[in-house]
Amino acid sequence: MSTKFDLERDLSQLERMTENLSEYLLGAALYMPVGGFFRASTMPQLTLGALLLRRRRLSELRSDLKRAQAARLDAALRLHDQAQTEWTLHYEQKLQREIPSRLKVMRGFFADCSESPRDCAAAYPVEALRRTIVQEILLAMDDFGYDASELAAPVRQTDMALRRIPRAGEFIWSYRLESVYPRERFWWLYGGPGVN
Repeated sequence: MSTKFDLERDLSQLERMTENLSEYLLGAALYMPVGGFFRASTMPQLTLGALLLRRRRLSELRSDLKRAQAARLDAALRLHDQAQTEWTLHYEQKLQREIPSRLKVMRGFFADCSESPRDCAAAYPVEALRRTIVQEILLAMDDFGYDASELAAPVRQTDMALRRIPRAGEFIWSYRLESVYPRERFWWLYGGPGVN
């Protein structure tokens, strides 16, 4: 199972997210729309996890970017780093809130899987993305020196439930992203319900 991956789309979304990052960090919302009226259907809501996902993917795939795209990435990374440094307490608090929010939604998915394996297979890619965003947050918290100790147990419980669902298989996203997500660390992206 492979989905298309568009570097330009990821870059445009990262730019839009970093342009709104200070406003997001100072606001109360955990999920903030930033797409505007015409972009609403293609622009994901701003969360730090969604931003960090794109930040790392684009950084890892920098060699695939054209020169102008690399310059745009650098500008977006500077905006991110400036906001993270300036509003570090707000940044950490948002990360601390986002992981439980995403894990709570995943608990509903596990309940659905026990009742309907067919629906479980259809919903799995969305949940794999959700778990990947949680991992991106954990990686960033480690990089920034934030305390993630209170999040370890809920993540471990989620992973125990998640391991009961997927079967070993191929990488479920575009082959272009496989090098960014090694099997050892991102095992949930390899195989899934109904995947051989």
